[in-house]
Amino acid sequence: MGESATGGAGRVGGNGRRMLGFLAAVLPVALVPLTAELLRHRLPDRLPMHWDASSAVDATSSLTHSVTGYTIGAAAGAVLAAVGVLPLGLRWRLRRWLVTIGAAVSAFVGGIWSTTVSLSLDVVDPVLAPAPTWHVPVLLLGVAGWTVLAYLACGTPPPHPPASGPPANDLPRAPLPPGEVGWVEKGTITGPGLLLLAPLVLLAAVLGAWINVWVASPVLVAMAWLVFALINRLVIDRRGIHVGFGPWGWPRITVPAREISGAAETAVRPGEWGGWGYRRHRDMRGRGLILRSGPGIRVELSDGRYFVATTQDPRTAAGLVNTVADLADR
Repeated sequence: MGESATGGAGRVGGNGRRMLGFLAAVLPVALVPLTAELLRHRLPDRLPMHWDASSAVDATSSLTHSVTGYTIGAAAGAVLAAVGVLPLGLRWRLRRWLVTIGAAVSAFVGGIWSTTVSLSLDVVDPVLAPAPTWHVPVLLLGVAGWTVLAYLACGTPPPHPPASGPPANDLPRAPLPPGEVGWVEKGTITGPGLLLLAPLVLLAAVLGAWINVWVASPVLVAMAWLVFALINRLVIDRRGIHVGFGPWGWPRITVPAREISGAAETAVRPGEWGGWGYRRHRDMRGRGLILRSGPGIRVELSDGRYFVATTQDPRTAAGLVNTVADLADR
């Protein structure tokens, strides 16, 4: 997924935008020593580090060691984000992911620190600190939101170059229906998706019954995310191909019509993609909406990239994609 050679000005602007994402990775690092200093008079000399299954503290650490450890952990995320900002010749999209993952790491460490501090305020003996309950889902949602903000702060990537020409004449064509939306196929949770969900349901039930629902909440969040990813829709219109997720079709990924070189039927094998869902191929050139084994379409794109999607009517879908590419402004 190469960076466009025409995006020089965009790359300069992108560096500035990525700095905002880098700041999102740095702020949790500053949060740890700052809150420790401001709240030192309300914190015990030792902080809880872990709670057992009965919600009792079974490990503590000195305040000094805790501040040092959490600061180093959050700083590791900031260092990762710094790699995405420094001019090291990396591709734009890789740089954005480095910044985003770095912000997620530092936010997660800062969130754990904040949770520990909030549970330790005005506690004389650290073993008497209450176990986290609602704090766990709040932590997960906060980290997710912070990560999304860092990702968005990096801005939009430079565009890929247009395809060199329209699809070949021997590729199928299909007339576009009137209206904005040309073709829609909705995906629901199928057998493979249920196989992925089943162990999560079992794990959540065991954790909820054995400990409490708050301990099971990370698994519940993972289940919700998986269900959201498995409910999707494939849309083909005059602007290109769109993949939407969740009941509202958002977030949405778009393959612009101007980048399409041609589409044809293909056989989809999830094993080649490492599983089901929206995947990146191991050759790093292809992306795909892989919902099942069987028929699908393969769309060739500029820069040697390609897109694959499973569909129940691959001939019609490929024909519509080629018609859209014929009409595209390049």
